[in-house]
Amino acid sequence: MIVVDSNEAAENVRVVESLKKAVETAVKPLPAGDYLIVGREKNALVERKTIMDFLNSLKGRLWDQLSLMRDFEGEKVLVLEGYLGLYRKRGWKEVSILALMDRIVNDWRIPIIPTPDVRGTLTYLVWKNKSLGEAEEFREYPLRIKRKDMTVEEQSLFVLEGLCGHETAKALLTHFKSLRNVFTALDPNNPELLAEFDKIKVGGRRIPEKTLKKMITVANACYGSEKKD
Repeated sequence: MIVVDSNEAAENVRVVESLKKAVETAVKPLPAGDYLIVGREKNALVERKTIMDFLNSLKGRLWDQLSLMRDFEGEKVLVLEGYLGLYRKRGWKEVSILALMDRIVNDWRIPIIPTPDVRGTLTYLVWKNKSLGEAEEFREYPLRIKRKDMTVEEQSLFVLEGLCGHETAKALLTHFKSLRNVFTALDPNNPELLAEFDKIKVGGRRIPEKTLKKMITVANACYGSEKKD
């Protein structure tokens, strides 16, 4: 199976449709990478960059993305799609680009796979899926990726932001002081505790009712009660 990140799928509808014709494909939010290939014994996380995306992200978000990928327990791959020599036409310093690529491979331990175009990327993804083998039965994959060196406070934030996002999680922990207090307050049968959420402001606004309802539902749901297809 290949899981395509929701944002990647929205921006590249044709890629997803092409993948669906060749392999079992799902679209879900991924915390890192654009494609998660779920194999028989191990998984592979693939970040896809066109050459222009790669060049434009070298001074910023690429390193954040690679940092998340590095903590993934499985194979990590950076696919560079397009004509690499474009950096010459754009006036980039060649030695700098090559040195950064060397750093990604040797320091970050993330191999770089060059492809000439979208077709080449699709060919690689389908081949990689086949090489990892199909799982004999459905195997769950991690929905989120966390660093191994998190502090206790960072772990608390990590747990909560999966429910409501980073900024809201920070505001909740600041107000309630602990995860235990947050989840205790998410009692649908205790209006007095729920009223505490009205006091919390995120960006000058109260927590949206939709977000709060989702938190209450998830916090009080019995695991395994949902029917699975």
